[in-house]
Amino acid sequence: MKSLLLCVFCCSTFIIAPFFSAQANETYVISGNPKAPPVVWEQYKKLTGVGPDLAKSILTDLGIDYEIRVTGDWQQVQNKCKAGEVDMILSAYKNDERATYMDYSMPYMPQPTVIIVAKGREFPFGRWESLIGKRGVSNIGESYGQEFDTFIKEKLKVQFIAFERALELLSRGEADYLIVDLYTALIYARLLQGEDAITILDPPVTTQAFHMTISKNSDLGRQMPAINKKLYALVADGTVEKLFYEHFEAWKQLIAKRARFFNRDNNIRGQEHNKYLKAQDAYEKEKIANLLMGSREGLPAAVE
Repeated sequence: MKSLLLCVFCCSTFIIAPFFSAQANETYVISGNPKAPPVVWEQYKKLTGVGPDLAKSILTDLGIDYEIRVTGDWQQVQNKCKAGEVDMILSAYKNDERATYMDYSMPYMPQPTVIIVAKGREFPFGRWESLIGKRGVSNIGESYGQEFDTFIKEKLKVQFIAFERALELLSRGEADYLIVDLYTALIYARLLQGEDAITILDPPVTTQAFHMTISKNSDLGRQMPAINKKLYALVADGTVEKLFYEHFEAWKQLIAKRARFFNRDNNIRGQEHNKYLKAQDAYEKEKIANLLMGSREGLPAAVE
């Protein structure tokens, strides 16, 4: 009898051991919005930006196996997180619907959402109600916080389409405004300057914070307290701010290369382009510096 029990135990051990080994060595899938520079964007079929750098630092320090990969457009990424096919999203704003299927880290960077219009098509803007009756566009899958999301759904006419298509409709006059994050707007303004210039309306419609999120269907959720502690330290010591400026500059250089071809095709003189870029640099520094400084000053006393 003892021999039989020993045999059963040994067989069970061989059957169960690989299961636990697989669990211990699970590789988590990390993804994000491929068109949200400088926080995250796709370059050479890989995701780069502030979010990927933070995830690499945190998960490597915690000894967690992971793979950062492009898994589709922004809506597809969210759908896969909901289904448990994506374990972590690198950056997302909070809203009620998302909170049903993913958990949020502490906020790590604020960003205003702005309204941009084609040059010469500006209109008075001071309240959300100023957008009623106008044709709006935004990137597919976007959220801008629960309050503004609700206002869009109930009061506005907004198409959520591929970002490139949204820009095209704006430039052709088939849309009156584009809802977009400020950092993305500043970057793409460099590509769309000159005779097709855009104007960023003041004030921002809202300011939201980026969070890392984990699917409620993922075992990675057990690591959220440890992830928050690492993330807190990276915000507090200025690492997040440093990464932001590094990736912002890297994206500007990439856009500058693209803009040279764009400008040539539109017969825009180099002198005009340089004048525009100087003005844009001044605007960027004024808008961004206070935001990032405020993100560190607004940290809670500690993260449990």
